[in-house]
Amino acid sequence: MDRILPRDVLRGSPTVTTSDVDDAHAKIAELFCRHRLMPQTPGRSLAMKLRSLHRGDVGIDFLDYGAEVRIDPEGLENFLLVQVPLAGRARMKVGSNIVESSPRVATIPPMDRPFSMVWDLGAPHLIVYVSRPALAAVAEKLYAHDATDDVDPGYSMDLVSAPGRAFLRSVIELHDDMITGAPQASHYVHRLLVDTMLSRLLMATDKSPATAGIGTPVVERSLIRRFRELLERHASEELAVTDLAEHLGVSMRTLQTALRSEFGATPSELLRKARLNRARELLLGADPGDETVIAIAARCGFSHPGRFSSSYLTAFGELPSESLRR
Repeated sequence: MDRILPRDVLRGSPTVTTSDVDDAHAKIAELFCRHRLMPQTPGRSLAMKLRSLHRGDVGIDFLDYGAEVRIDPEGLENFLLVQVPLAGRARMKVGSNIVESSPRVATIPPMDRPFSMVWDLGAPHLIVYVSRPALAAVAEKLYAHDATDDVDPGYSMDLVSAPGRAFLRSVIELHDDMITGAPQASHYVHRLLVDTMLSRLLMATDKSPATAGIGTPVVERSLIRRFRELLERHASEELAVTDLAEHLGVSMRTLQTALRSEFGATPSELLRKARLNRARELLLGADPGDETVIAIAARCGFSHPGRFSSSYLTAFGELPSESLRR
């Protein structure tokens, strides 16, 4: 797992600091929910640091109490949190369940049950905030039915597993988009990053409703064949993986399960690979005097030239411009 440094979380954003317990309680209660905040070391004051950036249905927060504290929230209700210790350890108790968290394991507090937490001294946290309706909407797309009341991500996430690492990468991409605040950053790009992060959250926890089986091997092979045909015909068009699943008449989860079983890859990875292969084909066959790398990249569905060049170099061992000059 790539290490996330506390200083990098919401870098450039103002840091709220306080040593007063009541002041810290008020600031966190306003941001999240009512709770009890109790330092666990007698005579030791807090040294709280807080950075926060929320946009629409999601938010990213950095929180370090600077002391060992116990936190007893009254309930989350309409939102979900993924709490990632960037160092040190923390514990969460839900009924008889105790979850030990660290940079390798995140906690996910329940939305509808009481719980308590103890954060050790030296345990700054990256916190991902998600509104419950936004998570339910993505779950509905992913599982192809109304999942409003069924989203159950459990109490923890393994951050060193492949799905956990993918979730963290999507959080970092969303984080970087949010702190950039560039005028050209469109609502569409932000929404795409949010949906990707929420999908990966669900896949990393895998506690949501089970997907109906794909069916017989014959049906599964047919689905894979039709997916490959779609990629060959439409990979360069502006479409999302959800569009492919909808066209194939299956849920995202069903499509993901079939492709992972066959190729060991996600639909997004296969779509990107197909676009890269098409771009290479066009670059090798183009006249450098008539075509540009940017134009060919855009024609193949890549809107960000820098990311296209990086992905192309990783895939083929040379830059797009080198292929064009051949």
